[in-house]
Amino acid sequence: MAEIKDILALMRSIAPESATEPGFDDNVGLLVGSERGSTDTALLCLDCTENVIAEAAAKGAKLVISHHPVIFRGIRSVTDGDPTGRTILAAARAGVSVYSAHTNLDFCDGGLNDYAAELAGLSDVRPMLEEGGVKVGRYGRLKETTLSGLADSLAAAFDDRHIRIIGGGAEKITSAAVVNGGGGDIGFLRRAMELADCYVTGDVPHHVQLYAAQSGYPLVVMQHYSMEAVYMKRLSVLLGKAAEARGMGVRFAVAESEYNPAQQEVL
Repeated sequence: MAEIKDILALMRSIAPESATEPGFDDNVGLLVGSERGSTDTALLCLDCTENVIAEAAAKGAKLVISHHPVIFRGIRSVTDGDPTGRTILAAARAGVSVYSAHTNLDFCDGGLNDYAAELAGLSDVRPMLEEGGVKVGRYGRLKETTLSGLADSLAAAFDDRHIRIIGGGAEKITSAAVVNGGGGDIGFLRRAMELADCYVTGDVPHHVQLYAAQSGYPLVVMQHYSMEAVYMKRLSVLLGKAAEARGMGVRFAVAESEYNPAQQEVL
């Protein structure tokens, strides 16, 4: 068993709560429950849902660590009339605390963005930009490939069967910029255009896709879920090693009950 407060101290050492993306209205930290108590299992997930809480309860996990905040924007009530309310109520009934690490885990050293750059095959990796000490995005060199070849390797590394290519114009790709998850801000695209042969991200709105297409700049659009869910296993290893070094008796399990809501076959 390990104290919940000590487990959360490990998370905060990896991704400090103060290091969220500047200018982004984020919500990180302990969002449901208490730091008091102990557990022998912590369940890791991308999204904390009713299914994840049920899985945690079944596995005896008194702590869920999610990437996306279970409470993202201000809510005016907690009822069983919507998914967020039902999840919070289920956690309270089961005595499960929920901690969320969002953009602080995206951009910390060894976080989601570094792992995305690693899976993309980047070398000589550097931040796309740095704001308030937070390293936002990554870019680096690639072994020479084609745009379609890069898309194929990303599909395999991230298990993403729905990658889209916008723009084009570069027959050979030797560098790329990456922002995991939702990097569809046009400012990110413009910065990538200054630094690399193409930009890899998710959640790209129409006007940003159009800007890339009209600029003839390669934009590789992946699924938000695919870019981030893959990191949960890496996080379990990082936390497991840190806990073992401190003699803490806790197991970090990756949730099996969550799924990609956008993973739909075209009929």
